[in-house]
Amino acid sequence: MTISATGQPTATRRARRNDRLPAPPPPPDVLAGPERPIPEPQDAASDAPAWDADIRRGYLPPRRGFLAKRGFYAPTAPGAPSTTRQAEILNTAVIAAPTDDEGILVGRDTLSRTPVAHDPITAYNKRIVDSPNVVCMGDVGSGKSSLLKTVYVARPLLLKGRRVCVIDKKAQGEESEYARLCREMGYDTIRLRIGSDSEGSTLNMLDPLLLGGDKGGGRYATLRTVAELSQSGKELTSWEGKALRMAYRYGIRTAERAGRVPVIPDVIEFLGNVDIDEFKDLAPHAKRKMNEAGLTVKFLLDKLVSDELEGLFDRETSKDVRLDGKLTVFDISRLPESGPALTISMMLINVWLLGIMKKHPGWQTNCVVEEGWHLVGGPSGKVIQSNAKLARAHGLSNIVSLHHVSDIPKKDPAIAFIKEAQTVHLYRQGLNDDARMCERLFSLKPGTAKQLQGLPNGRQYLKIGTRPEMLVEHTRSRWEVAMTDTNEALDTQRHQNS
Repeated sequence: MTISATGQPTATRRARRNDRLPAPPPPPDVLAGPERPIPEPQDAASDAPAWDADIRRGYLPPRRGFLAKRGFYAPTAPGAPSTTRQAEILNTAVIAAPTDDEGILVGRDTLSRTPVAHDPITAYNKRIVDSPNVVCMGDVGSGKSSLLKTVYVARPLLLKGRRVCVIDKKAQGEESEYARLCREMGYDTIRLRIGSDSEGSTLNMLDPLLLGGDKGGGRYATLRTVAELSQSGKELTSWEGKALRMAYRYGIRTAERAGRVPVIPDVIEFLGNVDIDEFKDLAPHAKRKMNEAGLTVKFLLDKLVSDELEGLFDRETSKDVRLDGKLTVFDISRLPESGPALTISMMLINVWLLGIMKKHPGWQTNCVVEEGWHLVGGPSGKVIQSNAKLARAHGLSNIVSLHHVSDIPKKDPAIAFIKEAQTVHLYRQGLNDDARMCERLFSLKPGTAKQLQGLPNGRQYLKIGTRPEMLVEHTRSRWEVAMTDTNEALDTQRHQNS
């Protein structure tokens, strides 16, 4: 007999331990035989053995937890072979909420099943991101518009001190895609249409209301920018700038004497006119040069009052235009893809945004641009980029929706805008080249491109600043589902054809 470290025989200790444990009755097949006959205790309700009912329903002998863990009753199960990469899912410190609660609800993290909240302006103020700009990219029908309408339009409007501006390029039936949501929020869209007999609204670029109450140099700067955009962004010469400045002064003075707001025709009338007092002392050759410079600018601005842009900028601002609400939706879905109408409209909207932010400091604004890289590229893109850098101090977040990076020329200003954005929503990219380009451009984990190609509708990879991307499922309420349905026109046509 061996002696344990405590000085007691091990056999004695084992016997005492076994005496304290109830002995389970052995199964019938073990008891059967001549050596040990089966006892026959009778149950009061039946002639069958009393323990027979326990065997039928499954007998579970009492066990003690600490003994079971040490393999006293049965051998412990061997562990499964794994790696640190695979076993990372078992670490509860990793499976946690990827974001804090300071933000707007985006959806649910597919890994931790916890809510994901993010707001680019809040994240910028907390120094989580270096830029409040946002890019949302994905195939048609993958869920981009639903995200923009909820996370960046409807939900921020519930907060105090928030304003939303939407530049809507997508048509849905007879109106723009955001028209229904705009009406539900108590506002009307500003419909920009070409033609004097159209039902669209007019934006007077010399109206102080459009410039946030600025009656000074802001109006002249707007005129000069419009003239430069009319010649593909080429800057005016010093002579052309002088001619425009003099015509602007005389045009404003004429309108003020008449007791009305100045309009573009008031300025065009004095372009090329060298008989005004400021030019009377010029030499004959200087007058000819000033006349030529004035006529050059006049031909550029004539587009604003010609058939090409008639009804957009050539009259006083329409009475139905409201630019002081929390939600402003510019419907540009009927403007032509090419030509100066789209570019000038984008520039005026951006000028209004900067003016209204300076007039009402402390407000935070989301500017949502739906569909079309050309709205942030080309000549208008340069204006938006320069103003966006100044607007950070005023709380402006530019949110742009795109399809594919490959649709944008490599040297286009839109590429710089995309690289600067620190909040990226990546939806399904069906083509392998587009998915790989997103993986490189946004520094995603290797292998994410393959996952991007197979994302179902409503799921996205959300990348915030330098943090790792997370797979998020966008969630909506019933009201939001009804407001973000973009298949209404297709459903109507399907019912008509059936």
